[in-house]
Amino acid sequence: MNNPLNVSIITIGDELLIGQVIDSNSAIMGQMLSAIGLAVSRRWCIADKREEILYAMQEASRHSDLVLITGGLGPTKDDITKKVIAEFLGVELKYNEQAYTHLKEILDRYKVEIRDMHVQQCWLPSNAQILDNKLGTAVGLWMEHRGIHWVVMPGVPYEMEYIMKHGVIPRISKFELAAQYRQTTVLTAGIGESEIAHQIEPLLTDMPNYIQLAYLPGTGMVRLRLSGNHESTSMLENELLQYVQIIKNRLGDFVLGTDDQNLSWILGQMLKDRNLWIGTAESCTGGMMAQMITAIPGSSAYFCGSAVTYSETLKKNILGVQQQTLTQYGVVSEQTVREMVKGACMHLEVDLAVASTGIAGPDGGTVENPVGTIWIAAGNRDHVLCQKLQLGKDRTRNIERAATMGLLLARKWLLQDMR
Repeated sequence: MNNPLNVSIITIGDELLIGQVIDSNSAIMGQMLSAIGLAVSRRWCIADKREEILYAMQEASRHSDLVLITGGLGPTKDDITKKVIAEFLGVELKYNEQAYTHLKEILDRYKVEIRDMHVQQCWLPSNAQILDNKLGTAVGLWMEHRGIHWVVMPGVPYEMEYIMKHGVIPRISKFELAAQYRQTTVLTAGIGESEIAHQIEPLLTDMPNYIQLAYLPGTGMVRLRLSGNHESTSMLENELLQYVQIIKNRLGDFVLGTDDQNLSWILGQMLKDRNLWIGTAESCTGGMMAQMITAIPGSSAYFCGSAVTYSETLKKNILGVQQQTLTQYGVVSEQTVREMVKGACMHLEVDLAVASTGIAGPDGGTVENPVGTIWIAAGNRDHVLCQKLQLGKDRTRNIERAATMGLLLARKWLLQDMR
């Protein structure tokens, strides 16, 4: 096949439309496709209804060389995807012995009796090639019809990801592409989107029109994405690297990392490089800073532990915060968060501690400390950096932002080498 550049995604499920389940499949597929040089042009999220599936397939067929579909392959009555796809492609459903063998193997493994409803999964469009799924009973399907490749996979994310990795990506990688998509990103923090644009855009005036720059703001950070399509992938990759270097040189310490690197990974690498141990002392963030750090595989090489001290009693008994400090300055204060850091370094026996105390909301604020007032700190017994955050009334966002800003403050402490 030549030039399968127009890729579309269709995700099927009422649960996606009502927000009961987040559509992570589209994100995962997009990431896996971009890694091999393909970009998704369009996607549809639709209900488990015949007319909606037919509509999405009709629209996709107008614009696509490759269509990826997830959802509706299970054994229950609302799983109608295969039937509707067969109708659209003008083929019959046919019993597939290979699918039954797969089904039996999976169910035998878990000692589950095969029922008639399970066997319904073995009726497949007659033109379908099977894509193996070792993680579930529903196999993936690959079909070609009038020059379009149709891929159908279960909606369960880890099953879909397995089929993409072991079945879909290897096939697509064999396609001959006249132009390929490439992208790279630069992760920044401590500088706003408009200021970044002011700093870097005058340096990018000669950037060719086949390369695009996008700003992707997040919690406390902005990711810059450089992407493009070109027949010469080597030339495109070199150009992307050149512009990334221009951005990094201009923004300096505001740049955290590139590509798939995230704040937790970057902080972990800095700690490993310096042979330092970190711990957290958390009040209003409730352990989120610790969770962010330990989400990285291998974090046991630099993360010692956490003290989630929500009450004043635990702040005193575990971290050694002085009663006089709490009485004079209050729980939500620079003085308290400083003592939390120093106490964590002592009692957790770490080289660097990050702490938080504040009012995450939605209530509990005072005139002096309204909802969203949060103090974060990072340091050791001798040198502590503190920052006051004045956030909004959204509890979830306040906790996420405070945890992120806490790790950013730890990075700043490490950059200043304040040992």
